[in-house]
Amino acid sequence: MYNSQFELGYVALNVRDLELQSLFYQQVLGLQILTENSKQIDLGVGKNILIRLIQTEQKGEVSHSYGLYHLAIVLPSREDLGNIFRHFIDNKVPLQGASDHGYSEAIYLADTEGNGIEIYRDLPQDTWDVRPDGRIVGITEPMDAETIYALGKKADTAYQMPAGSRMGHIHLSVRESAASSRFYQEVLAVEDKFSVPSAAWLASGNYHHHLAVNEWGGKHLQTRTEGMPGLAYYTVIYSSPVAFEATIERATAANLKVGRTNTTAAFVDVDGIKTQFKLE
Repeated sequence: MYNSQFELGYVALNVRDLELQSLFYQQVLGLQILTENSKQIDLGVGKNILIRLIQTEQKGEVSHSYGLYHLAIVLPSREDLGNIFRHFIDNKVPLQGASDHGYSEAIYLADTEGNGIEIYRDLPQDTWDVRPDGRIVGITEPMDAETIYALGKKADTAYQMPAGSRMGHIHLSVRESAASSRFYQEVLAVEDKFSVPSAAWLASGNYHHHLAVNEWGGKHLQTRTEGMPGLAYYTVIYSSPVAFEATIERATAANLKVGRTNTTAAFVDVDGIKTQFKLE
């Protein structure tokens, strides 16, 4: 549909309170526990993992380091967005905002430890503002909350996120957005779809963005290290062995230390942000 070389898989978060965070993702986002042990819980929809929670003993606020700005789960339809929006409003879930971006309608919130979350639905692709050079221009206007709320059904049972929901994009907080944008374009072979001096939106194929980077957190946040609360890593899924191997080659050519097994590999960027990619 979007001619992308990859899709996004689950996002792994280092959390201080595993039980509380697990309850949040179940009760607020309507995810189910897929596997769990005392150190790690995988949550998702059907058999599809969306969030991996990993217990960490390290202290610290996620806002003090580079890493995740938000993870973004895309729902199959506008009605699905209405259902979750009605669930949020009726249960008084604190929201950070809701926007119409021209290519998507999005609701923003955060989990109990401050990790940013976007829940959105894509507008039909033929309505996007695509320029002749392939750039996709977004807007930020208030979401039509009344219409979307009215589309939602009042829940008889506990809210469950619908089948077909998946990770749509990942937005990263980085020190230098222009440098990070160039880095990810080089290594993941994504294209700049839209950028401003402090942020860039990047995609494989003709999607609006799979990855975004911004430097809005400022220049003095901590570089990520292993086990730090917040983003442990995010995953990129390849179905083509050729595209998977090409990514490893580009990462190696960029002098990155690439750890790999047969079907998975990972690298870490200058801000300590880890990308894990795998062949499925």
